[in-house]
Amino acid sequence: MNYYIYSKLRAIYSFLPDSEDIENLLRAEGISDFRNRLTKMSVLRRFPLLDNDLEAHLKMIPFSLGNAIRKQIPESSALFFDAYLRGYELRDIKDIIHGGKGFFVNELRDKKLSVQELNGYMQKRFWKDCWNNSYSRYKDKQNKVELEIPLDHCYYSSFLKETDNLPYEERYDTKELILILINFKNRLGLHRLKKFYDLEDFEIKRFLIPVGEVYENTGEQKGISEDIYIKEFTRICYEDFKFKMYTMRAILAFFFLLTIRMSDISSIYRAKLLHLEREQLKGIRSELYVGS
Repeated sequence: MNYYIYSKLRAIYSFLPDSEDIENLLRAEGISDFRNRLTKMSVLRRFPLLDNDLEAHLKMIPFSLGNAIRKQIPESSALFFDAYLRGYELRDIKDIIHGGKGFFVNELRDKKLSVQELNGYMQKRFWKDCWNNSYSRYKDKQNKVELEIPLDHCYYSSFLKETDNLPYEERYDTKELILILINFKNRLGLHRLKKFYDLEDFEIKRFLIPVGEVYENTGEQKGISEDIYIKEFTRICYEDFKFKMYTMRAILAFFFLLTIRMSDISSIYRAKLLHLEREQLKGIRSELYVGS
């Protein structure tokens, strides 16, 4: 049982913006008003803004807190929590694949690498085996999807597998939450692939995370929009954090909730920068990463 860590996270949760805070930010008239409203909220008193890069600050909060909590995690749960944190490295890798820069991992921070340069980095990392297989296909087809899909599969496979290293009483519940997340992500993928690409079920399965009820029964499943995915997954995580006290599942649920909340604020901020109307927010919400 993680009594100290859970109690600490419970205290931190009280600083996070609630639905009224989000509504308050949505009503902001422009960037200046948005920043003024945000600085009065508890979240920035708990996580003070160190410079003017608000988006980077919000993005870094879950990662920094995760690394701080990792130092306090019992050894019996350390490998599992490392697997969770690996999601941030995956996020950097995928951003670089798509022409962006790294952000979280020291070796990748602010670096913009070619796929060939990234290959050298991957040879020294956890991802080596799955990367080498996909890199060969990428060189043949020059399609970045060939790199991205196997990395997602590798990440979620290892994340699930590491639940076996948790204390016995923690394994089932923690694995169940990860499977819930995977099913939601696969239903979102199903929605996007059918709506925008009109793919058949057998074609869609290649793009889904290959585990869980949705993957096993693709033809019988309905896709969901991102708004529904976030809303329903938030509800589940909130219930887990509130009622499954002191467990690894509750700790994991907290970090999912924290990521969602920071993404909410960041999405509203970007909407204000772009002078978007409230109903247009749906199109700019950040992808919910596990590490992210």
